[in-house]
Amino acid sequence: MIQETSLNQHSSLYIYTDQNSYEPLARIDPDGNYEQHIRYFHTDLNGAPEELTDENGKILWECSFQLWGKRIHEIEHEPIEQNLRYQGQYLDRETGLHYNTFRYYDPDIGRFTQPDPIGLLGGFNLYQYAPNGLTWIDPLGWSCGSSKGFKRRNSVTTRWVNRLTGKKASDVHDYLISKGWTVTNPQSKNHNTIQHIVYVKTTKSGVTYRLDYHPGGSASQPNIHGNDYWKVYKSTGKGPDEILGRIGYGEFKNYDRIKDSPVYIDGKLMNGQ
Repeated sequence: MIQETSLNQHSSLYIYTDQNSYEPLARIDPDGNYEQHIRYFHTDLNGAPEELTDENGKILWECSFQLWGKRIHEIEHEPIEQNLRYQGQYLDRETGLHYNTFRYYDPDIGRFTQPDPIGLLGGFNLYQYAPNGLTWIDPLGWSCGSSKGFKRRNSVTTRWVNRLTGKKASDVHDYLISKGWTVTNPQSKNHNTIQHIVYVKTTKSGVTYRLDYHPGGSASQPNIHGNDYWKVYKSTGKGPDEILGRIGYGEFKNYDRIKDSPVYIDGKLMNGQ
Protein backbone atom coordinates (compact mmCIF):
# COMPACT_ATOMS: atom_id res chain seq x y z
CA MET A 1 0.00 0.00 0.00
CA ILE A 2 1.32 3.41 -0.98
CA GLN A 3 -1.49 5.71 0.17
CA GLU A 4 -4.75 5.56 2.12
CA THR A 5 -7.53 8.15 2.46
CA SER A 6 -9.74 8.44 5.54
CA LEU A 7 -13.41 9.44 5.68
CA ASN A 8 -12.40 13.06 6.32
CA GLN A 9 -10.42 12.97 3.05
CA HIS A 10 -7.03 13.16 4.79
CA SER A 11 -4.49 11.02 2.94
CA SER A 12 -1.51 9.20 4.47
CA LEU A 13 1.50 8.43 2.30
CA TYR A 14 3.62 5.36 3.13
CA ILE A 15 7.37 5.02 2.59
CA TYR A 16 9.14 1.65 2.65
CA THR A 17 12.73 0.62 3.36
CA ASP A 18 13.48 0.15 -0.35
CA GLN A 19 11.62 -0.11 -3.65
CA ASN A 20 11.25 -3.90 -3.45
CA SER A 21 10.35 -4.07 0.24
CA TYR A 22 7.05 -4.29 2.11
CA GLU A 23 8.65 -3.24 5.39
CA PRO A 24 7.37 0.24 6.36
CA LEU A 25 9.85 2.98 7.16
CA ALA A 26 7.63 6.05 7.62
CA ARG A 27 4.27 7.59 6.83
CA ILE A 28 3.40 11.21 6.10
CA ASP A 29 0.15 12.49 7.66
CA PRO A 30 -1.55 15.90 7.35
CA ASP A 31 -2.98 17.58 10.44
CA GLY A 32 -6.13 19.72 10.69
CA ASN A 33 -4.29 22.62 9.09
CA TYR A 34 -3.07 20.35 6.27
CA GLU A 35 0.51 20.59 7.50
CA GLN A 36 2.37 17.36 6.85
CA HIS A 37 4.08 15.39 9.61
CA ILE A 38 6.42 12.41 9.31
CA ARG A 39 5.79 9.38 11.54
CA TYR A 40 8.49 6.71 11.80
CA PHE A 41 7.91 2.96 12.06
CA HIS A 42 9.95 0.77 14.39
CA THR A 43 9.63 -2.84 13.34
CA ASP A 44 10.21 -6.35 14.65
CA LEU A 45 12.63 -8.87 13.12
CA ASN A 46 10.00 -9.83 10.54
CA GLY A 47 9.25 -6.22 9.57
CA ALA A 48 5.97 -5.91 11.50
CA PRO A 49 5.45 -2.47 13.13
CA GLU A 50 5.85 -2.35 16.91
CA GLU A 51 5.95 1.42 17.41
CA LEU A 52 5.13 4.62 15.53
CA THR A 53 6.94 7.78 16.61
CA ASP A 54 6.97 11.44 15.60
CA GLU A 55 9.94 13.50 14.42
CA ASN A 56 11.11 13.95 18.02
CA GLY A 57 10.97 10.26 18.92
CA LYS A 58 7.74 10.50 20.93
CA ILE A 59 5.77 7.25 20.79
CA LEU A 60 2.37 7.83 19.18
CA TRP A 61 1.30 4.20 18.83
CA GLU A 62 2.63 0.86 20.07
CA CYS A 63 1.55 -2.75 19.90
CA SER A 64 2.92 -6.12 20.97
CA PHE A 65 2.08 -9.35 19.19
CA GLN A 66 2.17 -13.08 19.69
CA LEU A 67 4.29 -15.15 17.30
CA TRP A 68 1.72 -15.37 14.48
CA GLY A 69 0.55 -11.76 14.65
CA LYS A 70 -2.27 -11.82 17.22
CA ARG A 71 -2.39 -8.60 19.25
CA ILE A 72 -1.46 -8.82 22.92
CA HIS A 73 -2.07 -5.14 23.60
CA GLU A 74 -2.33 -2.00 21.47
CA ILE A 75 -1.96 1.55 22.80
CA GLU A 76 -2.70 4.81 20.97
CA HIS A 77 -0.89 7.60 22.81
CA GLU A 78 -2.28 10.03 20.25
CA PRO A 79 -5.50 9.78 18.16
CA ILE A 80 -3.79 7.90 15.35
CA GLU A 81 -4.82 4.60 13.77
CA GLN A 82 -2.10 2.22 12.60
CA ASN A 83 -3.31 -0.85 10.70
CA LEU A 84 -0.18 -2.27 9.06
CA ARG A 85 0.73 -5.72 10.39
CA TYR A 86 3.00 -8.38 8.88
CA GLN A 87 4.66 -7.22 5.66
CA GLY A 88 1.98 -6.75 3.00
CA GLN A 89 -0.88 -7.03 5.53
CA TYR A 90 -3.53 -4.47 6.53
CA LEU A 91 -5.81 -4.97 9.55
CA ASP A 92 -9.57 -5.10 8.96
CA ARG A 93 -10.76 -3.90 12.37
CA GLU A 94 -14.33 -5.15 11.85
CA THR A 95 -13.33 -8.79 11.35
CA GLY A 96 -9.89 -8.87 12.98
CA LEU A 97 -8.50 -10.46 9.81
CA HIS A 98 -5.48 -9.15 7.92
CA TYR A 99 -5.93 -8.30 4.25
CA ASN A 100 -2.91 -9.95 2.59
CA THR A 101 -3.24 -8.79 -1.06
CA PHE A 102 -4.62 -12.00 -2.58
CA ARG A 103 -6.37 -13.49 0.47
CA TYR A 104 -7.08 -12.92 4.17
CA TYR A 105 -4.91 -14.03 7.08
CA ASP A 106 -6.25 -14.95 10.54
CA PRO A 107 -3.70 -14.06 13.26
CA ASP A 108 -5.64 -16.03 15.89
CA ILE A 109 -4.73 -19.32 14.22
CA GLY A 110 -1.72 -18.27 12.14
CA ARG A 111 -3.31 -19.43 8.88
CA PHE A 112 -4.92 -18.00 5.76
CA THR A 113 -8.71 -18.24 5.49
CA GLN A 114 -8.64 -19.16 1.79
CA PRO A 115 -6.48 -21.70 -0.07
CA ASP A 116 -3.37 -20.51 -1.89
CA PRO A 117 -4.41 -18.95 -5.24
CA ILE A 118 -1.29 -20.41 -6.89
CA GLY A 119 -2.14 -23.90 -5.67
CA LEU A 120 0.65 -26.34 -4.86
CA LEU A 121 3.27 -23.95 -6.24
CA GLY A 122 3.10 -22.25 -2.83
CA GLY A 123 3.60 -25.52 -0.92
CA PHE A 124 1.62 -28.61 0.03
CA ASN A 125 -0.26 -26.84 2.85
CA LEU A 126 -2.61 -24.48 1.00
CA TYR A 127 -3.47 -22.48 4.14
CA GLN A 128 -0.02 -22.18 5.74
CA TYR A 129 1.42 -18.70 6.26
CA ALA A 130 5.09 -19.58 6.72
CA PRO A 131 7.33 -22.10 8.51
CA ASN A 132 8.27 -19.44 11.07
CA GLY A 133 6.44 -16.15 11.65
CA LEU A 134 9.56 -14.43 13.01
CA THR A 135 11.91 -14.99 10.11
CA TRP A 136 9.66 -15.61 7.07
CA ILE A 137 7.23 -13.32 5.25
CA ASP A 138 4.48 -13.68 2.62
CA PRO A 139 3.50 -10.14 1.54
CA LEU A 140 1.36 -11.29 -1.42
CA GLY A 141 -0.35 -14.29 0.17
CA TRP A 142 1.21 -16.58 -2.44
CA SER A 143 4.40 -18.19 -1.19
CA CYS A 144 6.61 -17.21 1.72
CA GLY A 145 10.17 -15.95 1.57
CA SER A 146 12.93 -15.16 4.00
CA SER A 147 12.75 -12.08 6.20
CA LYS A 148 15.26 -9.30 6.75
CA GLY A 149 16.91 -11.32 9.55
CA PHE A 150 17.55 -14.22 7.19
CA LYS A 151 18.74 -11.86 4.46
CA ARG A 152 21.12 -10.09 6.86
CA ARG A 153 22.67 -13.41 7.89
CA ASN A 154 22.82 -14.55 4.29
CA SER A 155 24.62 -11.35 3.24
CA VAL A 156 27.55 -12.39 5.47
CA THR A 157 27.44 -16.15 4.82
CA THR A 158 27.39 -15.79 1.04
CA ARG A 159 30.82 -14.10 1.14
CA TRP A 160 32.30 -17.39 2.30
CA VAL A 161 30.47 -19.88 0.08
CA ASN A 162 33.06 -20.11 -2.70
CA ARG A 163 35.98 -19.96 -0.28
CA LEU A 164 34.78 -22.72 2.09
CA THR A 165 32.57 -25.10 0.08
CA GLY A 166 34.10 -28.60 0.21
CA LYS A 167 37.23 -27.28 1.94
CA LYS A 168 38.85 -28.61 5.09
CA ALA A 169 40.50 -26.30 7.60
CA SER A 170 43.94 -27.20 6.21
CA ASP A 171 42.81 -26.02 2.76
CA VAL A 172 42.08 -22.46 3.89
CA HIS A 173 44.33 -22.13 6.95
CA ASP A 174 47.07 -20.07 5.30
CA TYR A 175 44.55 -17.76 3.64
CA LEU A 176 42.68 -17.05 6.89
CA ILE A 177 45.86 -16.48 8.88
CA SER A 178 47.10 -14.04 6.21
CA LYS A 179 43.84 -12.09 6.62
CA GLY A 180 44.26 -11.71 10.38
CA TRP A 181 42.21 -14.66 11.65
CA THR A 182 43.44 -16.60 14.68
CA VAL A 183 42.95 -20.35 15.09
CA THR A 184 41.66 -22.12 18.20
CA ASN A 185 40.86 -25.73 19.12
CA PRO A 186 38.06 -25.43 21.71
CA GLN A 187 37.60 -29.21 22.18
CA SER A 188 41.31 -30.06 22.49
CA LYS A 189 41.01 -31.06 26.16
CA ASN A 190 38.05 -33.36 25.59
CA HIS A 191 39.00 -36.21 23.28
CA ASN A 192 35.51 -37.73 23.49
CA THR A 193 33.99 -35.00 21.32
CA ILE A 194 34.40 -34.08 17.66
CA GLN A 195 37.44 -31.81 17.39
CA HIS A 196 36.33 -28.51 15.87
CA ILE A 197 38.79 -26.01 14.43
CA VAL A 198 37.63 -22.42 14.93
CA TYR A 199 38.98 -19.27 13.28
CA VAL A 200 38.24 -15.94 14.98
CA LYS A 201 38.57 -12.34 13.85
CA THR A 202 37.41 -9.01 15.30
CA THR A 203 36.80 -6.20 12.83
CA LYS A 204 37.86 -2.59 13.28
CA SER A 205 34.28 -1.78 14.29
CA GLY A 206 34.49 -4.30 17.14
CA VAL A 207 32.37 -7.09 15.64
CA THR A 208 33.74 -10.60 16.17
CA TYR A 209 33.15 -13.39 13.64
CA ARG A 210 33.90 -17.11 13.93
CA LEU A 211 34.37 -19.71 11.20
CA ASP A 212 33.78 -23.08 12.88
CA TYR A 213 34.97 -26.15 10.95
CA HIS A 214 33.00 -29.30 11.90
CA PRO A 215 34.85 -32.52 10.95
CA GLY A 216 32.85 -35.38 9.52
CA GLY A 217 32.92 -37.43 12.71
CA SER A 218 33.01 -41.21 13.02
CA ALA A 219 30.88 -44.12 14.22
CA SER A 220 31.80 -43.34 17.83
CA GLN A 221 31.55 -39.57 17.33
CA PRO A 222 28.75 -39.05 14.79
CA ASN A 223 28.13 -35.75 13.03
CA ILE A 224 24.39 -35.04 12.71
CA HIS A 225 24.89 -33.57 9.23
CA GLY A 226 26.88 -36.53 7.91
CA ASN A 227 30.04 -35.02 6.49
CA ASP A 228 32.25 -32.09 7.41
CA TYR A 229 31.02 -28.51 7.01
CA TRP A 230 31.54 -24.93 8.16
CA LYS A 231 29.36 -22.85 10.44
CA VAL A 232 29.59 -19.04 10.38
CA TYR A 233 29.00 -17.17 13.65
CA LYS A 234 28.78 -13.59 14.83
CA SER A 235 29.51 -12.80 18.47
CA THR A 236 26.83 -10.55 19.93
CA GLY A 237 28.43 -9.93 23.32
CA LYS A 238 24.96 -10.26 24.87
CA GLY A 239 24.55 -14.02 25.13
CA PRO A 240 25.09 -16.96 22.77
CA ASP A 241 26.77 -16.24 19.46
CA GLU A 242 24.45 -15.76 16.48
CA ILE A 243 24.57 -18.47 13.81
CA LEU A 244 24.78 -16.71 10.44
CA GLY A 245 24.84 -19.79 8.22
CA ARG A 246 26.16 -23.25 7.32
CA ILE A 247 28.28 -24.22 4.32
CA GLY A 248 28.44 -27.90 3.36
CA TYR A 249 28.83 -30.14 0.34
CA GLY A 250 27.95 -33.56 -1.07
CA GLU A 251 25.88 -35.64 1.36
CA PHE A 252 25.31 -32.86 3.90
CA LYS A 253 21.94 -33.78 5.44
CA ASN A 254 19.39 -33.15 8.22
CA TYR A 255 19.06 -29.44 7.51
CA ASP A 256 15.34 -29.33 6.65
CA ARG A 257 14.34 -27.75 9.98
CA ILE A 258 16.87 -24.92 9.71
CA LYS A 259 14.75 -21.90 8.72
CA ASP A 260 16.32 -18.87 10.38
CA SER A 261 19.74 -18.93 8.70
CA PRO A 262 20.99 -20.01 5.26
CA VAL A 263 22.25 -23.49 4.41
CA TYR A 264 24.50 -23.84 1.36
CA ILE A 265 25.32 -27.22 -0.20
CA ASP A 266 27.78 -27.32 -3.09
CA GLY A 267 27.35 -23.56 -3.45
CA LYS A 268 23.55 -23.69 -3.70
CA LEU A 269 21.20 -22.04 -1.19
CA MET A 270 18.84 -24.77 0.04
CA ASN A 271 16.41 -23.03 2.40
CA GLY A 272 15.66 -19.46 1.32
CA GLN A 273 14.75 -17.17 -1.56
